Amino acid sequence: MHGRIKYNIVFYEGWTAQQAEANVLDRAGGGKRARTREKLISAAAAVIGEKGYDRASLEEIAARAGMTRGAVYGNFKNKEELFLALIASRWKPIVPPLKPGASLKEQLHILGETVAKEARARRSQATAAIAFQLYALTHEPMRSHLTKQNAATYRRMAKDLLKVVPAKELPMSAEKFVRILDAMITGLLFTYFQTPELITKDIIITALEALA
Repeated sequence: MHGRIKYNIVFYEGWTAQQAEANVLDRAGGGKRARTREKLISAAAAVIGEKGYDRASLEEIAARAGMTRGAVYGNFKNKEELFLALIASRWKPIVPPLKPGASLKEQLHILGETVAKEARARRSQATAAIAFQLYALTHEPMRSHLTKQNAATYRRMAKDLLKVVPAKELPMSAEKFVRILDAMITGLLFTYFQTPELITKDIIITALEALA
């Protein structure tokens, strides 16, 4: 029901062709390219986590990876492309194990449990995710692209939702419901990152069940 949340829209849709091409190159190079890219992505995660996107330089990222700036440009067009690859590799879709035939409240309970689990697992990645939010807010082309990709993903999410929950069980249209789910889950995740002592598993589950 909630196969994608924010950030995934850009990274799992707009980059599919590029990643497929990279996979072909990886196989041709015996995995060397993949290992190099992963080192650079890990270094970028560390540097951006410490300094944020704007203050992180390619020189520092390359040095952290034990490489040269040329190695960065050999694998990524620019810092933005490296940043997007970082988010794509670290921020995976939240996919709850929904049960066909279960009620809407039961499905939302399952979703809540999954979100709570992922919140704990992703807290170490919070800085990079927040950096992306700031980046999207301050770079209009990215914000515009994200809006278009969100709209397309919401349409698919609505169709997927209706496969497991009949429309008559929803408190509103599926299109509205998935937007609210996305906004609520994103808010819960980032509030948890800031104050995990307050946004407990029970709070997350209760918040989502309240939509039933």
